[in-house]
Amino acid sequence: MIAAGVVLAGALLMFVGPHVYFMIGTGNRAIASAKCREYYDDAVFWTKVHGQPPSRLEEMEAPLRAGEPAFIEAVDDPWGNPYLLERDGADMRVRCVGPDGQAHTEDDIVYPEEAR
Repeated sequence: MIAAGVVLAGALLMFVGPHVYFMIGTGNRAIASAKCREYYDDAVFWTKVHGQPPSRLEEMEAPLRAGEPAFIEAVDDPWGNPYLLERDGADMRVRCVGPDGQAHTEDDIVYPEEAR
């Protein structure tokens, strides 16, 4: 009886497991995408307040004025990597390096999206 239960549980995991794994991956990408956009919007606001864009996201972790809370609270992406603020002149982008932890690879999530 126990062996039949183990076989049944194994069969169930074989069919359900990949779907659960896919849904977790999709959820993590959605979280990272939303956070990239949030940090981008924060950087735009920071630029309006300070007259110049921040050089890094960590710069925005300071309060705008003394005695106030931090401007942002930076968190790592769902895979444990920091988000990156990239600047090219006045243009800014926020990058999540994705599950591989390497910037400028296929699994990166970027806001605003890069032209391919």
